[in-house]
Amino acid sequence: MLRSAVRCIVLFILLCYGAVISADGQVLDSAAAARVKDTVDRYYKLHPRRHPSFTSSGFKALPVFGVMYTRETEFVAMGGFTGSYHTAADTLIPLSTIGAVAMLSTNMSSALALTGKWISHTGTMQVEYSAAYIYAPRHFWGLGYEMASEDGEPGRLVSHRVRARADMLYRRGDRILAGVFLSYSGYYVSELSEPELLEGQPLSTGYAGVGVRFDLDTRDSRSEPERGVFLALQQSVHLSVTGLRPFSRTELTADFFCPLWDGGVLATDIYGQIHSASAPWTVWPEAGGDVRLRGYYQGRYRDRNLLSAQVELRQRIHGSHGAVVWGGAGNVFPSFKDFEIKNTLPTYGAGYRFSFLGLVLRLDAGFGLRGQWAVTAGVSHSF
Repeated sequence: MLRSAVRCIVLFILLCYGAVISADGQVLDSAAAARVKDTVDRYYKLHPRRHPSFTSSGFKALPVFGVMYTRETEFVAMGGFTGSYHTAADTLIPLSTIGAVAMLSTNMSSALALTGKWISHTGTMQVEYSAAYIYAPRHFWGLGYEMASEDGEPGRLVSHRVRARADMLYRRGDRILAGVFLSYSGYYVSELSEPELLEGQPLSTGYAGVGVRFDLDTRDSRSEPERGVFLALQQSVHLSVTGLRPFSRTELTADFFCPLWDGGVLATDIYGQIHSASAPWTVWPEAGGDVRLRGYYQGRYRDRNLLSAQVELRQRIHGSHGAVVWGGAGNVFPSFKDFEIKNTLPTYGAGYRFSFLGLVLRLDAGFGLRGQWAVTAGVSHSF
């Protein structure tokens, strides 16, 4: 209320000042405008809390909790918090954020994760950071498309993963981010029912990485985009801390959003992750999950490289309720020389969406090759 009143008073003073000058038959030149600005600036320096752009820099936190389901983890209970704070009084500068979450599932999968984003007071620099520990008991078919396509009973794999990353980025307006990042990834297998499935690959690895990143984002919304493009390119080199050979990784994401009719949006996602020949199986991309190639058990199909594409039709039905249908395909392969088009994995499915408070809750049923299927639930659109 007070802030609105101050805005009105200042606007009234400016209008009166302009009216007096106009009444005298004069023009409000740059010198007169500067005097008005100086008067207003001095007022706000003496009363900074009354500035229209003033917001408290105090930390604000909200609890996060819920339940979701995937075939890999079964039912998952999660709890944590998400927080936000200002690094500048100017409200045009985006909020800095931090969050933490703990998860435990009915098959005893568990995870601890910390994520955050710090934005400088000028808004031109930002640091994104994350760290996670993941304990994952999973089914394991082996490495490559052929082993994953066998219909026999899978083996059992229990892994421990530690991941950390920090991105130091230059921000150009709302559309461009560019910079460098440092990362660490550790992987340790504590149980493997059939060691021969690894074909001599190591049971544990640790890598420190350094890379460059470029993002171009013209989407009209981060949570529910209806138009625009998101392009992300990352190139990195990873050095082993356990005596293995280094490897390189190239990762490309291209998302396109196009409005079709009232409440209808066509979303397209193209993705590629390519590794050099020395990359061990612990860092290979995995088909499946709740983002790409939905319908497959995540980790069943894995190889050194992954290419995928999907098209999703999103339709708002009524109020906060919506639905989606999608179709797509992907391929995991050891090298471009050994790429086999016949090994392409199709995916299709449908889902429900519910939007509130800037969040999107989703429930998807996806289907794949050889009668495979998966039900996933989570927060936000898949891409």
